[in-house]
Amino acid sequence: MPATTALPPRRRRRTAFSPTAGAALLLAVLAGSGLGVGATTASAAASCDQTDPVLQVSVSAGGDIQSAIDKVADAGGGCVNLAAGTWTLSQSLQMRTGVALNGSGTATVLRGPSTVYDYALITLTGPEPRSDVMVENLKLDGRIPASALTTDPDADNPYSGALGIYFAAFTYDDQDILVKNAEIENTAMGIHIKGAQGVTLDNDDVHDNGIAYWLHNSYLRRVTDVLITHCTMDDSLIGTGLHVAGTSSDITIEDSEFSGNAAHGVNIQDRPQNVTLTDNTFNDNDGDGIMATGDNLVIDGNTTLDNSADGIHTLVGSGSVTHNTSSGNGGLQYDIHGSFTVSDNN
Repeated sequence: MPATTALPPRRRRRTAFSPTAGAALLLAVLAGSGLGVGATTASAAASCDQTDPVLQVSVSAGGDIQSAIDKVADAGGGCVNLAAGTWTLSQSLQMRTGVALNGSGTATVLRGPSTVYDYALITLTGPEPRSDVMVENLKLDGRIPASALTTDPDADNPYSGALGIYFAAFTYDDQDILVKNAEIENTAMGIHIKGAQGVTLDNDDVHDNGIAYWLHNSYLRRVTDVLITHCTMDDSLIGTGLHVAGTSSDITIEDSEFSGNAAHGVNIQDRPQNVTLTDNTFNDNDGDGIMATGDNLVIDGNTTLDNSADGIHTLVGSGSVTHNTSSGNGGLQYDIHGSFTVSDNN
C-alpha cells in the first residue's frame, strides 16, 4: 500500500465525534457485554482522525462489531476499535452517523463467506441524511473467486451485490465520509458511494474488484467536495479503476495510481464541475488512461503509459491539459475534444 500520510488540512469534519450524556451509561453497558472498553488516548483519537476526546470502544477478535457500532451511535458517536483478527460476515455491517470503524491495519480482516452471497460487507443505513462516518485501518476481502467473472453485459451474476463499501443516499446527501488506510479486494465493487458531500478516500488500496459489467474498483455518483489522495485502484477484473458519474462537482484526484484495470484508469462522465487530476499515474489499462468530461476540468502533471487506448481523452467540456507525460499508449497520446488549453505536455 502507499505510505501513510496525514489527512490534508482542508478535510476537517463539520462535527467532531464526542460523547453525550449517554456515554456513561454506554460504558457501563459495555463493561458487562464482552465488547470491552478501550482507553481514550491521544494515539487512539488520532487514529480516528479526531483532535477532541472521543468515546473509544474496543472489540476483540471474533467479537460483536455490530453491537458496538449500534451502542456507540446511540451514545452520540465515537470510535469502534477492532483488534487484529478475521471476521467472516454473514450479513452487512451497518454503519451509522457519528461512528468511526477503526481496525489495526491489514491484520484486521473483514471478509465475505466462502459461498455465494449478494450483500455489501459494510453499508450505511438509517434516516437520511447521515454524517461523520469513517472506515479506516482495515482490510476487506470479498472472497469472490475469479471464476465468477461474467463478461456478458446482459448476464446475471449472483455476486453482483457483494460490494466492499456501499454508502448510498437517495433523498438527501450524506455528509463527511472518510475511507482511509483500507485495503479492499475480491468484491463486486470495492467502494461505491452515491449521494454524498464531503468524501475523502485517503491512502486506500482498492484492487481486483469488479466481476461483471458496470462494476469497478471504485464508483462515485452524485458526489461533491471530494478528495482522493495517495490511493491505488488497480487490476479491476472487468471495470475501471475509478468511475465518477451523476451530478457531481468539486473533485480532486491527486498522487494516486490507476493501473492494470480491464477498462479505463479513470472515467469521469456526465460533465461535472471543477474536477482536478494532478500528479497521478495511469498505466497498462485496457482502455484509456484518463477518459473525462467536465467544465473547469484540470488535468495537470499526470503520467499515462502503455494504456491500450488513448493516454488522455477528453470528450467534451472546458479546462486545461498541461504538464502531462503520455507515451506508449495504443491509441493517441492526447485525444482532446472541447474547449481545453493544451500546453507543455510530453
